[in-house]
Amino acid sequence: MLSFQVYDAETNTPITTPAGDGVLVSDFVTPGEWATVQVPDGQLVDGKMYKFRTNAYDGTHYNLGWSPWRTFVVETAAAGTPTSLQPGDSYTINDPDLIADPAKVEEVLNRDGNLEALGLHPNNGPSAPSARSETMAASERTYTTDSKKFIRGRNPADPYEYIANVDECLNADDSDNEAGYIKNRFSYCQETLTVMPAVRCGLWPPGCYMHGLYMARNTLIGQGKNGGKDGSNYARYSDFDLNVNVYVASGDFKKSGATMTATLECEGSWSAGAPPEADPEQACAPGLQDGRSDSLSQWDFDGDVKLDLWSIAPWQPSVERGEQIATGLFTPTFEFKLPGYSQLIPAEGEQGEIRFDSAAYNTRTQLGSVFPDATPALRYDKSDTSDPNAPVEPYLGVAAVADHIDDARTDPGSTVPQKTDKKLPGASAVDPLYRLAKGAGATELTRYNDNRSTTSSLCQSGTVPGGPSDGLDCDEYPFASTTQGSARYKYEGDQYRNDFSLRYIDRQENQEAGRRLGAWYDVHRILNWDPFVITIGD
Repeated sequence: MLSFQVYDAETNTPITTPAGDGVLVSDFVTPGEWATVQVPDGQLVDGKMYKFRTNAYDGTHYNLGWSPWRTFVVETAAAGTPTSLQPGDSYTINDPDLIADPAKVEEVLNRDGNLEALGLHPNNGPSAPSARSETMAASERTYTTDSKKFIRGRNPADPYEYIANVDECLNADDSDNEAGYIKNRFSYCQETLTVMPAVRCGLWPPGCYMHGLYMARNTLIGQGKNGGKDGSNYARYSDFDLNVNVYVASGDFKKSGATMTATLECEGSWSAGAPPEADPEQACAPGLQDGRSDSLSQWDFDGDVKLDLWSIAPWQPSVERGEQIATGLFTPTFEFKLPGYSQLIPAEGEQGEIRFDSAAYNTRTQLGSVFPDATPALRYDKSDTSDPNAPVEPYLGVAAVADHIDDARTDPGSTVPQKTDKKLPGASAVDPLYRLAKGAGATELTRYNDNRSTTSSLCQSGTVPGGPSDGLDCDEYPFASTTQGSARYKYEGDQYRNDFSLRYIDRQENQEAGRRLGAWYDVHRILNWDPFVITIGD
């Protein structure tokens, strides 16, 4: 025989029973059989949490104490939809067609108990595969900036051009890519559909059943920065806006006490060469805006939350300390607390990447953060000609430089110096240029000066057509500010000797192209050895 004592878990008060104090007594049963009791009508409310404990009596002796309390939630409805999923399984969907049609996802899940008919398996939870698909690498995508944004080497009016709102992210072709959409170095977003079933498994009814469903479209918009947090020389940071658009919250997700907490987790690491004092915990971590916890009904009413990530450098920017680069792999995380579930139920969005740096040689802003998952490109246009009679001030174009680069890459065999099978990089992300920042250290300065010296000697030799002449400069491609400049062979082998092109062009346009390039390096945080592309427009 068992005595059961039943209490309201929230108020810690007993239910009403004939014996009083919430006590119910079973009949005697044969050892090994179930002992059951009947709770009086009206004492247990659907969806409410209770607790109980037991005490055994064998007809002669009572147990000396009660068992530990155990909690349960009353569920008067029939068992939910049978499912092959396990408690804690969830889906993170980035297929744009399914994101746009959540009703189809809900229909298949309710019909089959999983999403295998859509070719999907849980991304998180016990049923998730151990290996996840790879994201698109930076070498497979680029973003392009018009060099006219940096006329005369000036800072642009808007250096960031942030994604303005959720709609701009949703309309971007790449927002559903697992690595997110990179509008530019400072502007990132990802769009996913979170599908979280409330799954309970037990002996009766046997198996696992869905007792509710949560689905929401999540849009995360990130903003990289030039400069430290509130002018700090140590704290690099980035801001994020998360929008949760709840499509459905049913069953256990609608019960009183059901909550969701949204945070932005970041796994940070320091790059090789970082000071030994760099704290791994400070490489990337949530800042002051570290998340929001609310009921599902409040998330449905207002789905916006602001988040941020910080990276604390151990030293102020200096050439001696290096760039103090930290990389963060960030993931939007959603944790659900449901009545009757003994643990938090987590779900995650897709993983993105951010880079923090303290580059002392970047004279405009030494600290900053960017999204590096796309190779940056700068565009020079062949139609961008100078106009000395432009209003306000003479307009300086870059057409001469654009023509030189385009001709050299199209027909490298016709360039000076001549070389059979000459190859000139920089036209695509799979064969980029690499920046050589002369201010990064003595090694970089020496290599930059070697590029200049090698070019100057050949330009003065009389073998370059058109010069020397007044009003003309000897233009070089690849640039002296790249590791593929004219002296590359001195550092990487004689096979690179003469892998460059020289041409005498208009001096003003040559120097204007250099000013724009330098400004772009600084504003878009193209660091030493960063890959980049030069695009030529019409």
